[in-house]
Amino acid sequence: MRATITDGRSGQWPTARLLRLGLVLLILLAAAAFRLVDLPSVPPGTTSIPPGMTGIPPGMTHDEADHGLTAWGILNGARDIYFTVGYGREPLYDYATAPIMAVTGPNILAPRLASVYFSLLMIAAVYAWARRAFGGPVALLAAAGLAVGFWPVMAGRQALRSIALPALFALAVLFYWQASTSDRARTATGVRRYVLFVIAGFVLGLTFYTYVPARVMWLAFPSLTLYLLISGRAGLQGYADNPSQMSGSAVTLLVAAAVAAPLFVHLAGNPGLEVRIDELSAPLRTATAGDFGPLWSNASGALKLFTIEGDQTWRYNIPGKPWMGPVMGVLFYVGLVVAGWLSFGTFGKGRNRVFSEKLGFYRDRSSPGAFLALVWLALGFAPVLVTGPGLSMTQAIGALPVLYLFPALAFAAGYGAIVGRLARRDDRTARFAPGRVRSPWAVAYGLLAVAFLAAVAVQTARDYFGRWANAPEVRVQYEATMVAALDYLNRGTGAAAVSTITPGRFHTPAVALLTLRNPEVVPRWFDGRQSLILPGESGATMVIPGFTPLPPLLQPFLAGATLVEELLMRPDDLDRPVRVYSLDGEGVAQDLEQSMTTTTPGAPLPVRFGDHLELTGYDLPSVQVKPGGTLSLVTAWRILAPLPGASLFAQILGDGGRPIATADALGAPGEWWVAGDTLLQLHTLELPPGTTPGQYPLIAGAYVRPDGLRLSPAAGANDYFELATVTVADD
Repeated sequence: MRATITDGRSGQWPTARLLRLGLVLLILLAAAAFRLVDLPSVPPGTTSIPPGMTGIPPGMTHDEADHGLTAWGILNGARDIYFTVGYGREPLYDYATAPIMAVTGPNILAPRLASVYFSLLMIAAVYAWARRAFGGPVALLAAAGLAVGFWPVMAGRQALRSIALPALFALAVLFYWQASTSDRARTATGVRRYVLFVIAGFVLGLTFYTYVPARVMWLAFPSLTLYLLISGRAGLQGYADNPSQMSGSAVTLLVAAAVAAPLFVHLAGNPGLEVRIDELSAPLRTATAGDFGPLWSNASGALKLFTIEGDQTWRYNIPGKPWMGPVMGVLFYVGLVVAGWLSFGTFGKGRNRVFSEKLGFYRDRSSPGAFLALVWLALGFAPVLVTGPGLSMTQAIGALPVLYLFPALAFAAGYGAIVGRLARRDDRTARFAPGRVRSPWAVAYGLLAVAFLAAVAVQTARDYFGRWANAPEVRVQYEATMVAALDYLNRGTGAAAVSTITPGRFHTPAVALLTLRNPEVVPRWFDGRQSLILPGESGATMVIPGFTPLPPLLQPFLAGATLVEELLMRPDDLDRPVRVYSLDGEGVAQDLEQSMTTTTPGAPLPVRFGDHLELTGYDLPSVQVKPGGTLSLVTAWRILAPLPGASLFAQILGDGGRPIATADALGAPGEWWVAGDTLLQLHTLELPPGTTPGQYPLIAGAYVRPDGLRLSPAAGANDYFELATVTVADD
């Protein structure tokens, strides 16, 4: 009697089905526990982070915050088919997050709950398909691995769109498999069978709206169809006849193409949207030009990911941790051999078939399933062969659903080859399947599987909740400092200026959308390493973390501020200290008037630049510089209105008005400007060696990116304003 692999339906006792259902629910509950415990960075509905409730991860990455920002935009009327944030992004995950956010409000919990949902859906779909392809034991083991493995737990807790791809793809595979197999006449024949092909195509089409690797994953379906057609000629039973299989597959692919068509029509009409794809495909372009070095380097590094050396990025992994540990890795490679044998070694007659069945696998059911699993793994892994091991935890997400299937195949084959023989010797009815385990050998083997998976769960809990979540670099990547600063502002009122290394719209301000819930606080964002925003209101707050220390030329302008608090951070946090200051807007304005230079070769300051800025003064410690030397300048501006895309410049002009030194930067994005505030910008101009000694005009001005249109000052006929004359001298 065969040792394992039953379809889990016909001929089973009622208790067998109950046991199987109980095991599935237990696996899903374990998966949910790993994904839900301490999930939110900020508990919804609170105005502060209670002690010990900082959440894991300890904050959020800007990518996660951008998903929350996009979902909030959807709730407020955005209906884009493709979002340009983050170098281009498919929309399905954000549309799935929006209804959750409608209940929770704008916080990180909403997108992370969406990830938990997709992760659990993936596990359920993989189990349902694997049970039909390989039987209950393999399905249970594969699902349990996905429930407690480090990579699937990590992916299921991050608010990233990548997790939607494996969930929907596994669901599409399940429907397609149901339509292709004919051993269940009530669900796989006639009109209903084609309905399943249509559903599979619809879900497959949705995968194109999840993540870029979907553009190669669909090849698994025609590959399986071709295999089934060849298998039918090789004598496999239980699958659709050739014409029905071909027509059903065509229906699936046509429906998928129709569903995906609007997205690709939109992308074809806007070829500049997918910036990230252009960046990631660079190794392929160099290979087509004859240079295979980058592609080979990436591919050889990617092949180490399974068991040797994993992704080095703290954001998604413990640096260097491979996808599988030593024992699971050995089982994985054995499972690859088993899958290869089932796919191609069982086409022969006699000895090959008998040997496979002694391992416990029914050739007619398991051979196509093993082939599909191999193709699935290859297509999911293909992107990292091009891009390399960096960020592979997301790039290879398509391979995640079948990653633990191969150890499960190895474990089941081990039972059939070793323990099953002993079990059959004692009890001819013993099987390694729920509800049919009567032999003590089978019980012992099942307990061994449980113990091994429990050890994997313990290791994942230790590595994820212990090592990874508490690493200082992870706290940097997940904006722990900004979350702490924003929590402090939740308890305050009025104007607030926050220094951050990422003041752009889709970085720290996006984190604030999901964290700052105090409507009385109006934040301004700037990078203190090059800019300083001084709110014009009295009683304003300023937060300056350790990553953005003020340079010496900007420090005197904060002399009138009062240090009120230093935020409590962990001793090993890298972004320390985090200082909070109180500002008196009127006093700051008076100090600036006294310390800034307002005389110029032309009209006196202030000078207005359009409707957005007013140049009020400058600080130039020295008007003399040597060739190859550096000239430092601070310009002071009164903000009149926001100006998205704004940038400031300072230049030293040479003969013919051509710049010989330029400092072009702005550390305070114009979209966050508030009228009445003062902006101080540091300009560092480096003169080229060999500059001819003489007198040169020093100018300043403003323009708007990306077209570079300059704002003309009210005084003078130029699109810049001359501040002073600089002397270039050899001594």
